[in-house]
Amino acid sequence: MSHLVQNSTAPDEVPVAYSYWYDAPVVLRVATPRTQKLQTELHCMITGESDATVHIRIGQRGKNIRKTMILAVEEIAAPRRLQ
Repeated sequence: MSHLVQNSTAPDEVPVAYSYWYDAPVVLRVATPRTQKLQTELHCMITGESDATVHIRIGQRGKNIRKTMILAVEEIAAPRRLQ
């Protein structure tokens, strides 16, 4: 089951913790920090985070995404196993 969680980017609010999605396939909806006009989706896995960034893996490559760029996280439902 997929669900969407909006990230608040107000400067006085506590950043969203991303540990719920560690090592799970997700879609990160990200935008440019200032204008938020350029938006895209990243199909990735969240592997960790710091105060300012979320560490992701796309394929075999690791990247850091600033938390201020993340608009939402959508969990991708895991495929069912055949028995």
